[in-house]
Amino acid sequence: MRPRISRWGATDEEVAKALPGDELESPLGYRQISTRAITVDAPPETVWPWIVQMGSGRAGFYTHEWVERLLFITYADGHSSTRIHPEWQELRVGDRVPYSRLNTVPVTLVDPPRCLVAGEWLVLEPLDDGTRTRLIARTRGGWLEPFARRVPGLGPVLWPLAALVDRGPLELLHHYMEAGMLMGIKARTESGPDARAPLGTGA
Repeated sequence: MRPRISRWGATDEEVAKALPGDELESPLGYRQISTRAITVDAPPETVWPWIVQMGSGRAGFYTHEWVERLLFITYADGHSSTRIHPEWQELRVGDRVPYSRLNTVPVTLVDPPRCLVAGEWLVLEPLDDGTRTRLIARTRGGWLEPFARRVPGLGPVLWPLAALVDRGPLELLHHYMEAGMLMGIKARTESGPDARAPLGTGA
């Protein structure tokens, strides 16, 4: 199952290709574990505003709200946004994107409307002379295994257990949420700036 869910929607070429941000070092040495993709029937310039405003306390992440709420994610609109917020349309390297009420992630690369790297890679590639977009999400992970390896004296005992959790339930959860996010971005973008996408369904 792991090879299939880690490349949901992506082609062989997309899985193998280098993407902007691949050259950035991971602070804990995370491995690249997933490349997922979806086609959006809109140009990158139309997709970008939905991406740049994501975050807890902002537009949300457009995925399964019942899980997001368990992860302490909040929403400025009371739910994942179905509209463009002009006040959140600018990010710079060094800014921090809130992933929940408990943590933030730094922006390490931003090149509108082509890519945003803040914890994960979101790359927009134009299709059909720019009238459609290939939206690619790439993530390095997981975080438990490299963290466990650094526990003094207990690393050899803890890291195999951590690896099982990383490559089992956490990877399934990540797939569920990231695929939902991609579908949520697609639905909102294709519905227009005042989207009426179903809430809490990732679509």
